Amino acid sequence: MQVTLVTLVALVALVALAGSEPLDAAGVAQLVTDFGLRLFRAALAARGDTNAILSPYGAASVLVALQVATAGRGRRQLEEAMGFSIDAPGVPLALRALLRSLRGRSHRLEAAQGLFVARGVTPSGAFVTRIRRALGAPGIARLELRHGEGARRALNAWARQRTRGGTPGMGDLGIWGGGAEGPERLGTAENARAEFFGGSWGVPFPPGATRARPFLRPDGSEGSADMMEATLRLRCGDFESPGGVPFAVAEVPYAGGEVALLLVAPQERHVPVVTLAPLLDARTVTNWVAQLRPAPRVLALPRFSLESSWDLRGPLKALGILDLFDPERANFSPVT
Repeated sequence: MQVTLVTLVALVALVALAGSEPLDAAGVAQLVTDFGLRLFRAALAARGDTNAILSPYGAASVLVALQVATAGRGRRQLEEAMGFSIDAPGVPLALRALLRSLRGRSHRLEAAQGLFVARGVTPSGAFVTRIRRALGAPGIARLELRHGEGARRALNAWARQRTRGGTPGMGDLGIWGGGAEGPERLGTAENARAEFFGGSWGVPFPPGATRARPFLRPDGSEGSADMMEATLRLRCGDFESPGGVPFAVAEVPYAGGEVALLLVAPQERHVPVVTLAPLLDARTVTNWVAQLRPAPRVLALPRFSLESSWDLRGPLKALGILDLFDPERANFSPVT
């Protein structure tokens, strides 16, 4: 199975690292996880019980770049929402150590981050130095941002190259066309990030065991889906939400045991999975992982592919990041 965005795989790795890294790196890992999950909860709130995918680490990395690019109250809002400042002692080093830890010998993780600056705009030397220090030398390139379709193609090619063909590109993000505001709304700089994770299950699902099984849809109707099935010994546990909803958590390792997929599901048939979304924070997930115990289980998972497109302005505003989206208050003076 291959996932083109690192989601729960990275989440489990971040939580596992929290107990083994030096204190500063562990604290940053926990804060990155917690911010990513708060952003996910805010983004999911408007969608309800639906399929969605988000990379907590990727979202945090983009906003780290924005910390470097902003000043004044907007910068303070970013720091307060994320729980840390990129200028705090040890934070850049801890972020780079976190990315190295997420990479492994038994799985493939490609992460690329780039700053694309419009022709005619010259970033300050101090800004270039700081953003490279913060993010580990991201690519900085010229791009004709006013040519929407051409810019989209260029970014897609960049994503494919930097992830070694792992991602098809940045996708149709819906921001490249003219629209009511025209292509000029793309401004003078774009911060892009692409991630790819590829790994094999620690215990492969037998191909012959995949078959159609009943599958309950969010509206309560029942259909069928091709389900992979295997009898495994997994670290798992039973829990109950503060509202009395019972749910199960299971950890499905990838080959090599360095990362794992953390599955969380209600135990009652008609309880929507979105009911559990408010529980997602770094401390709670860490506690789940700590309480899991090995037990034999029959695991059945649907064969699936997910693709999500997000407009994160609303969720970020809900987390208190306001000035970045206000033309009268936004302060990007560190860039030039």
